[in-house]
Amino acid sequence: AKHVLCVLQTQGQVQLEARCAGVKQGLGSAGTVTKVYVNGTDNSAVLSSLTAKLTQDKSIDAVITLGATYALIALQAEGTTHSTAKVYTFDTNAESIAKIKSGAIQWAVDQQPFLQGYLSVDSLWLYLVNGNIIGGGKTTLTGPSFIDSTNVAKIAQYAAAGNR
Repeated sequence: AKHVLCVLQTQGQVQLEARCAGVKQGLGSAGTVTKVYVNGTDNSAVLSSLTAKLTQDKSIDAVITLGATYALIALQAEGTTHSTAKVYTFDTNAESIAKIKSGAIQWAVDQQPFLQGYLSVDSLWLYLVNGNIIGGGKTTLTGPSFIDSTNVAKIAQYAAAGNR
């Protein structure tokens, strides 16, 4: 990608800003990242903002959203504007997994936020109650992992069940 549109659904959220910064770092000097702040609580406003941006700037060849819901909206905006930009996203849901399967979304970063919260609390509880140290005190990974066309079939059943 040469010109990436990074869609931030909540202004001022450090973790979202960090994701866009990571995209910029990954591109290095080979590309440009433009941030667009959208009202993440209003899907029609998100669609309007993305449609306007893709209409205004035809050099955008990639859109990265910071949540699966917004990737689906980005696909709608692309359809309206006839943009050929590729869509990528953080996080997943059943619909985004289906779009990865069809090739409409290129990949998603799957972080398993439920496990991030659950395992940290459970680990503390087990340590306090029983002295357990999960994983021998080493980092216990819950993700992130990339879901793309090479592994989406394995994940699709879990997404369909609402587990992803």
